[in-house]
Amino acid sequence: MPSTTYEWNAVAEDFMQLWNMPNCVGAIDGKLVHIQRPVKCGCQYFNYKRSFSVNMMAVVDAKYRFLYVTVGAQGSANDASVFSESKFGEALYHSANPLSLPDPKVIPNTDIEIPMFFVADEAYPLKTFLMKPFSARGLSQSERIFNYRLSRARRVVENAFGILANRFRILRGQMQLQPDTACVVVLACCALHNFLRRNSSANAENEDYSSQDEVQGRTVDSVVHEPRITGAGYNSQAKSIRDALACYFVGPGQISYQWKHANVKC
Repeated sequence: MPSTTYEWNAVAEDFMQLWNMPNCVGAIDGKLVHIQRPVKCGCQYFNYKRSFSVNMMAVVDAKYRFLYVTVGAQGSANDASVFSESKFGEALYHSANPLSLPDPKVIPNTDIEIPMFFVADEAYPLKTFLMKPFSARGLSQSERIFNYRLSRARRVVENAFGILANRFRILRGQMQLQPDTACVVVLACCALHNFLRRNSSANAENEDYSSQDEVQGRTVDSVVHEPRITGAGYNSQAKSIRDALACYFVGPGQISYQWKHANVKC
């Protein structure tokens, strides 16, 4: 994990350059690691997919490298609770900023200053340091664009899970191990994954991270973001940050192909 503001800023620069997401310092998601039924576990490790597992939560940078991994929560736990009870979540909530995250920065081509943040899916809480999509019901054009842009940055963590499982096939099936041993195996796989991402000649500095999304598109000036007046009782400051990003994505921060891939007709 980065330990200085310089290192966090380097992660944010990668997210901006590769995935067009300003001030983003990581993508967060959870993964179920399937195991055989633990001894005398009851239903604690039984998940919604009707199998036994431990829950893995990871923070990933823009180049599919793990910045933080915690594994061992019972499979019945949801992603939000695993996040809030992890050391990483506790550090984010701490007012002393033990992670040494950089101070808020101005979004490119604007005078709007917002904090550095992580991106996650709808299972996580909306916070000033954690951006999630707008709820899928009744989305406006600008909200659809925001959700698309957020998903571009967030899917790096899903891609990292896919690369990890494809490389270490033990993660693709049910581990015939008890939870404590399975957790050690998962952490070892993540460490080896990072080593290979940093050192393999196949993943040199000139690696192509371009996406099939990047096709010829157009610029649109007619869409304006209108903040929601009603909705979930999120922190008002967090809502204002998300609205500021939504305005940026349909304004000076738009990318030409976003309208097509978000299925927005203007």
